[in-house]
Amino acid sequence: MLPVLIGLIAATLFGLAATITLGPEALMTHAWVDVIFWTFIATGAAVSAVNISWECIPCRLARSANRLDLTKHLCNQAPCHQ
Repeated sequence: MLPVLIGLIAATLFGLAATITLGPEALMTHAWVDVIFWTFIATGAAVSAVNISWECIPCRLARSANRLDLTKHLCNQAPCHQ
């Protein structure tokens, strides 16, 4: 979740800097500004997706669930468990 937040903050700062530098009217004529803005957000989402996919789902559920023995048992049997 943190990479998405960082991507949103970077996109907002870039949008403000582009508006200050180019002016609000010029933003409509420069397509690259929108591309870079959405790239910041997409990059943060992609980094979050990679972080989530690398983590073992049963162990993630076991940490978030409150004392569910089934998820702890699944985590212990998962090949990604250390």
